[in-house]
Amino acid sequence: MNIKKEWADISIIVIIIAALIYLTYDRNKVWQDDVTLWADVVAKAPDNARAHNNLGRALGVNGRDLEAILEFKKALDILPGYGLAYMNMAVSYGRVEMIPEAEFYYKKAIYFHPDLADIYYNYGFLLYSRQRYEEALPVLNRYIELDPTGPFVPFTNRLLEDIAKKNYGK
Repeated sequence: MNIKKEWADISIIVIIIAALIYLTYDRNKVWQDDVTLWADVVAKAPDNARAHNNLGRALGVNGRDLEAILEFKKALDILPGYGLAYMNMAVSYGRVEMIPEAEFYYKKAIYFHPDLADIYYNYGFLLYSRQRYEEALPVLNRYIELDPTGPFVPFTNRLLEDIAKKNYGK
């Protein structure tokens, strides 16, 4: 066997392994958190409505709701009937106390995605938190109708009990 050929083969393998290690290290920066991950997806697929929506959600979870709203708007520019983007935008508007805008986008979300239970939970909670109990009641009940075993049902039932006490316990 030729010793030079062996060294050449080993050198190629070492170079390939080093390159793969570097690429793995570099790619791990993208997976740092949800914001960096979805920002990378948006950079690579700027016409992807889901990517903009998910970047918006990640920004909102991190308290960056005004930036999130911009991403939701981009998602809706790409896919105007995207109910999840309307709901997520409504949530962000609610967190920055822009209540009329939040309500507008909740209603749009319901229009485009009338069977998505989370819309009703979020909208009902917004109405409840604004002490608009009569309006919150049917919205929260609709959440339970759509998702009777959903994760927010116990909390929603407590809200409904509180509304009942406020209306009927006087």
